[in-house]
Amino acid sequence: MPKPSAKANVDDSEGSSSDRVVEYVTSGLLAGRLVPGQRLIEADLTLSLRVSRGPVREAFRRLDALGIIVGAMHRGACIRSLSRSEALELLVALEPLEILMVRSAARQMASRSQASEVSPYADELRRYRDKDRDLEITPDRRKRFTDLLIALSGNSQLPSIYPTMRLHVLRLQTNSFEVPGSPRINIEDYAEIARAVLRGDEDQAERAMTRHNQRMQERIKRLPDEAFPVTGNT
Repeated sequence: MPKPSAKANVDDSEGSSSDRVVEYVTSGLLAGRLVPGQRLIEADLTLSLRVSRGPVREAFRRLDALGIIVGAMHRGACIRSLSRSEALELLVALEPLEILMVRSAARQMASRSQASEVSPYADELRRYRDKDRDLEITPDRRKRFTDLLIALSGNSQLPSIYPTMRLHVLRLQTNSFEVPGSPRINIEDYAEIARAVLRGDEDQAERAMTRHNQRMQERIKRLPDEAFPVTGNT
């Protein structure tokens, strides 16, 4: 397991010890330092992050509740890897939340009632609409796309109920695998969704997001068995 950087060695005044462990794991996933299936050794975390075992175990409980890790107490844990059926069930569960997300975002754009609040997010979303190749739709940029839509939606509950990190972990798990004869989901999907949201077209935004989700499900079905654990992390 990669060792935490020196930045992790901070005083407790900067946040609770368990918060630091959670931040280390989530930031490690976003940066690609941690990957699905990778072990998290309790003793390494207590030493490197200068926290006691209690906060590490509390962090593990929180990360497990988020669906990010799995493992037995006292033996460490590992970053979750989803089975194929779990991945498909996650995408099915996401669809109504994603529809709510894009419809709400499009409605906000159409109303322009809070233009000063949505403008920074809309400006960034236009880069996806315009298929800015500098974005290169990698897992971290996909996560940012979702973050933008949630911010634009104006729904205060979406950030806490949308499983952003669990979806990010699935992307990390499957991103390196190709599907023979099928194009990978790419910037075109995001451009179509972004166009509809920025126009304030709720119905088109829903259709675009639904197509995107269905394409993701089809890709999961066609990925090689090597992309998934035999029995899942259960």
